[in-house]
Amino acid sequence: MANLYHLPELPTPGPASLSGDIAHHLARVLRVRVGETVRLGDGRGKTATATITAVQKTLVGIDLGKIAQEAPLQPALTLAFAVPRPSRADWLVEHGTEVGVQCFQPLWTERSRPQGLRADRWRKVATAAAGQCARAWLPVVKEPIELTEFLQQPPAGVRLLADGDGPPIDLDADVTAASLLVGPEGGFSPQEREAAAEHQFSAVKFGAHILRTETAALVGAAILLRGTR
Repeated sequence: MANLYHLPELPTPGPASLSGDIAHHLARVLRVRVGETVRLGDGRGKTATATITAVQKTLVGIDLGKIAQEAPLQPALTLAFAVPRPSRADWLVEHGTEVGVQCFQPLWTERSRPQGLRADRWRKVATAAAGQCARAWLPVVKEPIELTEFLQQPPAGVRLLADGDGPPIDLDADVTAASLLVGPEGGFSPQEREAAAEHQFSAVKFGAHILRTETAALVGAAILLRGTR
């Protein structure tokens, strides 16, 4: 499947032009030619195929076809995770985007402390991954917050806590939204686990073994999003 290139807004169908980074990428990196086609999207479900009509150094002319609207995946999954090491966090966001996570909420916990904010970088990672897997809806990547602040937010559907001591996951097929909470290496502290339970997070496990943060997050997301388009 061809890559999907995301724009802030799709132009009206018909003749249009692309500039900036996307024009540079198409013209100088991909070296597209007149007559070739590319897929464009707005990151909010709208996609269209564009035929290249002109190629210049800083400008690419296109003829945009009919715009289609895709529905978002369900359940709408918020993945709240204790921030692991930078390279592991990048991996989590990249592959979580491919799986279909709707919202990434990085967390600071007792065993996972700030090492420099990376939300802008993670948004770039997510955008690149969404383009490579032709995802029509870009995920939301929020700024890191404390676990206590996250727990106090209004519920976003079914609330689940990844926990190797919990029962196997058994989610109803008609669930439309879910929040998955994943702890750091060493797990949440007893006080944090108690606080999560008080805020209606139910412990579930996704396999027979203890999983690292990024693995539990990805496996959990894949299980929760199974059967989606």
